[in-house]
Amino acid sequence: MRHDTVPQTGQAQGTPTASLARLVPAIGSIYIAQTLVSMIAMQSVPALLRDAGVPLEMIGFSALFMAPWVLKVLWAPRIERWRLPPHRTRRFSKRIILSGQALLALVFAGTGLMVGNATLETLAVGPLFAALVLAAFLAASVDIACDGMAVDHLDARSRQWGNLAQVGGGYVGFLLGTSVFLIVCAHFGPGTALVCSACFIAALGLPLLGFSESPREPGSAAHHPGLRHALSRREIRQGLLALVLLEAGLRTATGLIGPLLVDRGADLEFIGWLFGGFTVGCGLAGAVLGAVLVRHLGAWRAVVLAYGFQAVILASLALALDAPLGLLATLIGLKFSLMAAGLVSLYSALMGLTSPRQAGVDFTVFQSADALVALLGGLLGGWLAGRWGYGASFVTAAGCAAVATLIVACRTPGTDTPSATTEPGSGLSADTSGAPS
Repeated sequence: MRHDTVPQTGQAQGTPTASLARLVPAIGSIYIAQTLVSMIAMQSVPALLRDAGVPLEMIGFSALFMAPWVLKVLWAPRIERWRLPPHRTRRFSKRIILSGQALLALVFAGTGLMVGNATLETLAVGPLFAALVLAAFLAASVDIACDGMAVDHLDARSRQWGNLAQVGGGYVGFLLGTSVFLIVCAHFGPGTALVCSACFIAALGLPLLGFSESPREPGSAAHHPGLRHALSRREIRQGLLALVLLEAGLRTATGLIGPLLVDRGADLEFIGWLFGGFTVGCGLAGAVLGAVLVRHLGAWRAVVLAYGFQAVILASLALALDAPLGLLATLIGLKFSLMAAGLVSLYSALMGLTSPRQAGVDFTVFQSADALVALLGGLLGGWLAGRWGYGASFVTAAGCAAVATLIVACRTPGTDTPSATTEPGSGLSADTSGAPS
């Protein structure tokens, strides 16, 4: 991999402090809402339906909720053309995001009112699933515009704070969409829980009202965003390869943590505590660590460090399968901390590979690939564990993570010093920030 023509983000160099102070909370609040929607659809509702006796075959259709996150790359160019209209320098990210948030709130409120006082046992599963698929589609579409806005307005020196808001907001949304949603549902019913979620989603759009988008460079206004342009660029293909290599092994093991603890005899209270406040706390701490590493080491060096240590933790888990639950919990906490640090650093690095002319499309390519890797990795991890035990899955994950880290480390420049490069036709300079070479 070479990095002789690495186009970067094209945002204003040196994001003003006042603007950054408004943008970062807005990004965080949007990602809280995105993850809240995802966790309700993919975690909480399937668990509630199973508790009500709904057959597993029906619950299996909840996999459809993941589809928009994998497939959103197909309609990302359309969203990007709305966000960045041809021959106009004005950006419309804010309008798209706020409209999407409002529609999401309406979907959840309408679904909650439709459910009303019905119990889970008498709930019509079909309409509920249809509403949640629509919500997932809206959330994935808002995500495209949010990513584009973040890349446009965060320069290389402030990008890690935006990624901290993304990953940290995701952990807060995880807590709201699982623990809080289930608690409200248990005490007041699913209808009330859905209406409360609608109120959360609406409120989480408020921080964006105080942020004003800057106009883009006139030289990029004639560009027609598209997937062909993204995939024709060497930097996007390099980023995809790095992402798949780094994430493939880790995703093989992540979904096995819960089943491992169950098979080790952990009670549900212990598992609930572990995946509640403990995991969220570890994730938030890891996200802060990732931002600090990017700030002081540069994005790709931080990637190598975070993913290298994840390989060590996965190997330790493979060796500690029969260890006391306290030790397992410690290793799991370290895993989630390093996973968050890795995501902050990897997203910062990948943002540096996007084109200033279609940042939303380019970053969506990475995110859709990550979602697909997560889906396939989960299936592979379950198959390995079923055939050869948890040890095989964790050893495979550790080995893949170690090899991927070495490959990225060997193909990363020795410094993260910005290098002035230009994408043909864009008229915008870029900084490589230690991109894979």
